[in-house]
Amino acid sequence: MLVKGFIIALLLLIVASLGSGLFHLLRDNGKSDRTVRALTVRVGLSVALFLLLMLGFATGVISPHPAVPPQ
Repeated sequence: MLVKGFIIALLLLIVASLGSGLFHLLRDNGKSDRTVRALTVRVGLSVALFLLLMLGFATGVISPHPAVPPQ
């Protein structure tokens, strides 16, 4: 349950960073680097989440379920 909470928290941070980038893009009209920083944070969080998911699959902490349930 802790792993799921951590994944959801990272996803929420990614969405918040994306929203922050949009806000700064519209507010600053491209005159500052806050948009670039917000989107850099988003990309960093996305890469970190991807790597942590792959590590979780490799170590067995996270196990995928089948797309079609067994009959």
